[in-house]
Amino acid sequence: MKKVIVFFIVGILVLISDYSFASSNIKSARVTYIANSGFMVQLGAQKIMFDGLFRNGMDRYLEPEELTVSLMKQGLSPFDDVDLVFISNHQADSFDPYVATQFMLHNEHVKMICPQQVINKLKIFTSDFPKISSRIVETTPLENNYDRLILNGVEILAMHVKHPNAINEALENIAYVVSFEGVKVFHSGNSSPETLYDLKGLRVSDLNVDIAFLTDWYGLNRGARLTNKIVDARYNVLMHFDKYITDRTLDSFSDHSKLKSKPHIFKMRNEYQDFYLNDFFEDNIHNHDNSLTLSQR
Repeated sequence: MKKVIVFFIVGILVLISDYSFASSNIKSARVTYIANSGFMVQLGAQKIMFDGLFRNGMDRYLEPEELTVSLMKQGLSPFDDVDLVFISNHQADSFDPYVATQFMLHNEHVKMICPQQVINKLKIFTSDFPKISSRIVETTPLENNYDRLILNGVEILAMHVKHPNAINEALENIAYVVSFEGVKVFHSGNSSPETLYDLKGLRVSDLNVDIAFLTDWYGLNRGARLTNKIVDARYNVLMHFDKYITDRTLDSFSDHSKLKSKPHIFKMRNEYQDFYLNDFFEDNIHNHDNSLTLSQR
């Protein structure tokens, strides 16, 4: 029997669910949704962030509230003591050089993993780049290839996956699989299942991913069926939706998705949103009925 408890504290959404991680002694994950494709994941004492250091949704995607941006720039809770930050690409809805620089100046031990185009943008737009450059790790594998890195005892697979729109053909777009505290997290960057399918020498579904953060392309009918084959995560979070899409449409999208594990989609527009996943998976079972339902009150 699964149970979901939802409650609100000072505008922050907290969700508790009774699943357990099959591959780890960790019993709880704290996931913070920042906006658009931005997330932070905490397992035990370790925190990692994906595509959260931005402030401009380009008038199309959700951007962080001013308070959230201020907390990130100052390295204040919950954005303190972050270990690793992953940037998928240099576009404004994923990355802002000033926000990122201030964040790194106030998180003195954090390391940033990103493609070369992100580093170039930092060099051009921030005079403080020399102060943080030693903690930036560049990863730009050849298109449709991947790099393997070990940082702070964390295994990282960085995959150069094409953006699905031809207009962004020159964009260096990196998807990541991060293994830490015995849990595997996949962030798709701005890719689609069709472009991920072209990756050479690696199939994400072979990695037994626990949590997948996926663009909306992965949840579409045909895309979802391909996602089930090439990602096959135990828990799916869909992201990168148009900011003007209605909640009713998002609910319908989630309800009718062909993904094996019903996807979760964040709809609330408060400062930032936390949810806790406790006892997240049934022990040693690859269970695809991992849906979470949010209710408001």
